[in-house]
Amino acid sequence: MKNTKKALRLGVFIAAALILFIVAVYLIGSKGNLFSPTKDVFSSFKDIRGLVVGNNVRFAGINVGTVKNIRIISDTSVVVTMSIREDYSKYIYKNSTVQIGQEGLMGGKIVLISSGTPETGVIEENDYLVVAEGLDIQGMIAQAQKMLREATQTVSNLNSVTDKINEGDGDIARLLNGNDLTTQLGIATRKLNSSMSDVNEITAKVSSGQGDLGKLINDSAITDQLSGIMEELHTTSVEANAVIEELQQTVHAINYGEGVLPRLLHDKDLGLSVDTAITRVDQGVFEVTRAAETIADSWIFRLFSKKKKVNNNQTPSVTAEKQPKEFEVQPGDTIIVPLNESAGTEIKRKEP
Repeated sequence: MKNTKKALRLGVFIAAALILFIVAVYLIGSKGNLFSPTKDVFSSFKDIRGLVVGNNVRFAGINVGTVKNIRIISDTSVVVTMSIREDYSKYIYKNSTVQIGQEGLMGGKIVLISSGTPETGVIEENDYLVVAEGLDIQGMIAQAQKMLREATQTVSNLNSVTDKINEGDGDIARLLNGNDLTTQLGIATRKLNSSMSDVNEITAKVSSGQGDLGKLINDSAITDQLSGIMEELHTTSVEANAVIEELQQTVHAINYGEGVLPRLLHDKDLGLSVDTAITRVDQGVFEVTRAAETIADSWIFRLFSKKKKVNNNQTPSVTAEKQPKEFEVQPGDTIIVPLNESAGTEIKRKEP
């Protein structure tokens, strides 16, 4: 009886152990996709960030597979083989992207697959999925540590600056700790107030019409005089414009008219003719002058002159002959010789 009980206990223990073993194998196999069909897909990473074989592959928040294998191809390429359960593979498309994520701040690494578009088709065995840049928690932590160090250094510098301001003698320290600037500002303010008082007094005098400036501003007599002067200037300018216009007309008539003066200015032949006529007139005047001199020196003219003197009972006196006066003339010169001096004047023409 005792042996039967022992055998029964042993059988129950072995059966329970077998059941536990079968359940454990099933659970492990289901987690590792040992008892369901799968598809292997690949992705190439530069840095897998601590990913190991057996980590979960997650799609839309659901564990759809595991990391089956990791191979280093080169120093910049690590190929990760992912085993995807076939019943989930129909939701993953060829243009889906892969990135390495993390389960919480301190959790393990996982592979995250994003959804693609149905037009590219579902994934097939040995397909390659494009890698997308994921969130690097470790990189963020390192960057945060660097920022903390820089912030600590900045705070230290600020503490040093504040110590120098509180205890130093620089401009900012003097501004904060001393009252010299305040005193100077007070003095400047009082001077400014005094200046403003003087300005107000001056403006009051100007407003009341005192002084030349006040009269200039308040009295309209000067303005009226200035207006009259401006009107006279305007009238003068109008008259000046009229004179200038007449001068312009005269100049235009001289330059482009048909009278004698325009011809004298612009006609060379006429100018030469006028010059020749003037020369001839000068020559004629010279000849007439010589003829007058000849007549004055003739004996007939002197005879009649003596008789006239006798008839007037004037006693002639013998005097020495006057020395003839000589002077030179140029062609074109006009000579007027008095009759009583013609006998003593000798005219010589300067030869050209």
